[in-house]
Amino acid sequence: MEIENKSGFVIELPLEIQRVLKSIDFPAQRNEILEQAKKSGEIRDILRELGMLPDKEYDSAEDVAFQLHTIYIGVPS
Repeated sequence: MEIENKSGFVIELPLEIQRVLKSIDFPAQRNEILEQAKKSGEIRDILRELGMLPDKEYDSAEDVAFQLHTIYIGVPS
């Protein structure tokens, strides 16, 4: 699943994270995203990745995808 943020930057998310994000009613806090991942039985690696998200409210799956991209690669130019 490709998610495009407001600036047109496309981020490819792992399938496990896509499943978690599809099951969340946004806006959602970081802790709500982590709880949903735990309830879904996601593996430790996915929980670790989502756990690196800053503690804030996310308006959409695109916001989460953009933040994960920023964590791993940096802010897109």
